[in-house]
Amino acid sequence: MKTKALNITQLQKKFQSQELSSVQAVKDYYCKIEKSNPKLNAFLEIWKEKALENAEISDQRIAAKKARVLEGIPIAIKDNFMIKGRIMSSASKYLENYISPYDATVIERLKNAGAVFLGRTNMDEFAMGGSTENSAFGPTKNPWDLSRIPGGSSGGSAAAVAADFAPCALGSDTGGSVRQPAGFCGINGYKPSYGLISRYGICALASSFDQVATFTRSVFDAAKLTSVMAGADFRDPVCQPNEYIDYTSGLDNLDTLKKLKIGVPKQLADYQIDAPIAKIFEQSLEKLKKAGAEIVEIDVEAYQYVASLYKVIMCAEVSANIATFDGIRYGYRSPNGVNLNDEYSKTRAESLGYEVKKRILFGTYVLGAKNYYRCYNQAQKVRTLLIDELNAAYEKCDVIFTPASLQMPVKFGESLPEESDIFIMVANLAGLPGFTLIGGQTENNMPVGVHFLSKR
Repeated sequence: MKTKALNITQLQKKFQSQELSSVQAVKDYYCKIEKSNPKLNAFLEIWKEKALENAEISDQRIAAKKARVLEGIPIAIKDNFMIKGRIMSSASKYLENYISPYDATVIERLKNAGAVFLGRTNMDEFAMGGSTENSAFGPTKNPWDLSRIPGGSSGGSAAAVAADFAPCALGSDTGGSVRQPAGFCGINGYKPSYGLISRYGICALASSFDQVATFTRSVFDAAKLTSVMAGADFRDPVCQPNEYIDYTSGLDNLDTLKKLKIGVPKQLADYQIDAPIAKIFEQSLEKLKKAGAEIVEIDVEAYQYVASLYKVIMCAEVSANIATFDGIRYGYRSPNGVNLNDEYSKTRAESLGYEVKKRILFGTYVLGAKNYYRCYNQAQKVRTLLIDELNAAYEKCDVIFTPASLQMPVKFGESLPEESDIFIMVANLAGLPGFTLIGGQTENNMPVGVHFLSKR
């Protein structure tokens, strides 16, 4: 295929030189999708006719020297982003036939930049899970090993980029939902600082954690997408009114790592790390040293609370956000209800999956009158403690470096330990930017991700 493993920058060069057209690139990607998606289940729906129409428009603009920043670039979209006139199901039976009435802010900005949307990708139902096994439409498989999970909740987008169904994809990251599957699938995953990109038009999971995030083949591509999507939006109250920044600026500086202080948490020693991951992480540290970085040990005692903090606060926010899914306002409605309360309970019982129900129930419990101060309020206090300790750590280092996951992707039906993702979860608890890069491959040719956590 002409588009094999090309990133955004490489595609744009081929478009400009007329070696490849956007229409041909889109056709090539759809050829791969139609051939291999049935076994991977990365895409839930493709929009071939509209994509080719938009690609034709992009080719005309390129020929007329009127190309926009992402002109003709194909992109896959996670199934919790609103695209006007398209189904947005969040991989749930409840929203199986829900048609988006408007575009999410990031969708507006990508359209205005000339991007071409290929289709919507699979995910854990309402983004609740870390394996993409919880989708109402079947699990997504890891392109590197079809017996293993791709990670989640944005596993469909990760698998789509890893399988070369698209050069890039959008996901949402609530507790590592882009950066964990990026590591499992051998690509880059970037979650910006909380508030940098508008969340308007994205089905909410946990509002104080959620952030738009990207899957790409290069760091430069992640920066380019972020430059397009970032910026103030009055429709999202936490979106900060920063001036436009070109995040690609300076990325070609080969001296970036010289004298950079990279912090490694001493708490890594407290957890069991799969041997291939530990080996590749140590090799990555050596590469950073050779590039001129200084490795320093940091101490963040509050890492021990991360899994519990995330569960309590996230489930509480899930309980509040899912309250609108009542079968009355929109979405699935049970035909079996005999009164209002019965309608509520049967609608949810019939349309929501086990993982979603479990989180709603636990979140409602911790928000109850008897438990609010003991559970939720206390968790918010410890969250502040964690943020304070991270800020103190950044006085000793510039970035924090860890494995992207402490365990390799498991086989379907098996479960990952709760602590496997705690070193990337902290990005969401503290609102920090995190980036998963590929550290290397195991002897069995499975990718292993490493993770950088930065200041806001």
